[in-house]
Amino acid sequence: MAPPKAQISKEMRVAYFAPVLLVFLFLIAAPWLLDTPIVSLITKVLCFGLLAMSVDIAFGYIGLWTFGHAAIFGVAAYTCAILLNETHIASFWLLAPIGIAMAAIVSAIFAAVAARSSGLYFLLITFALGQLVYSVAVQWKPVTHGNDGLWGIPYPNIGLSLSSESYYYFTLVVVILCALVLHWFTRSPFGYSLMAIRENEVRARTMGYDTRLRKIIGFVISGLFAGLAGILYLYFNGGIAPENVGMSASGMATIMVIIGGAGTLWGAFLGSAIVLLLQYYISLVTPNRWPIFLGAIFIATVFFARGGIFPRLVSLWKRVIGYGNADS
Repeated sequence: MAPPKAQISKEMRVAYFAPVLLVFLFLIAAPWLLDTPIVSLITKVLCFGLLAMSVDIAFGYIGLWTFGHAAIFGVAAYTCAILLNETHIASFWLLAPIGIAMAAIVSAIFAAVAARSSGLYFLLITFALGQLVYSVAVQWKPVTHGNDGLWGIPYPNIGLSLSSESYYYFTLVVVILCALVLHWFTRSPFGYSLMAIRENEVRARTMGYDTRLRKIIGFVISGLFAGLAGILYLYFNGGIAPENVGMSASGMATIMVIIGGAGTLWGAFLGSAIVLLLQYYISLVTPNRWPIFLGAIFIATVFFARGGIFPRLVSLWKRVIGYGNADS
């Protein structure tokens, strides 16, 4: 058993959170320590880390296997890109809320259609709805430009001019704030009620919870953050294309969550970093064989770290610093 809180020394608490502090300091110093391509890669990790966290809310905390979050991610990005091209509205503070609102609407539609199902059936329904969004992105050529996508999106206007370096910091601040909000959400009474539904929906219903409504609300909240991730990625990438909306993108986000650790939130972000960093470096050596390596990483995680890599790292760090029993 871990020692009571009163017996945990201040030094041990500092040691326990030392890795978080080191990662935070590294992210702040990254533009001075690393080359521009690597900083861009970290920006991409931040965007997809937020997407993976949103997937983890649905899958890890509500128990809803979703295969449509890339569609929600893409709807927000396409909304901002279309408005920017058609109306020439440049302000991020006007475009982002509209994109997030569209993501919320699509999330509500997905959840309302699929909420009476669970497990594999929920996954299949969200997969079908996600493919519907993908088809719209491909077929609505006068607006979305089909397979070519919408490109030429400049860095956002936030009241001051942004460069690649300043956009990195902007993304970092937004993602950290979102991560803290999601952490608070998972520790709130509503978040605990979602976990109760995940563990035993029948018992939660007998306790008086409207489980269907709570699942819909939780799914919409996860969709809000998926939409914001899509908007951040739009400005980072300079555009959006159907490939960012379809099945492969949703599958990649799900793999990030499973590798990092479902139901841990921070594990989803770690999974994003592992997948994208390995993809970048392996593709430099053997571009066509990256999917084989990804499959091997996924299988190894399932066999040797079934709960994900993040919980194993936390357990290992507790042992290293003597923070009570690592399994407690």
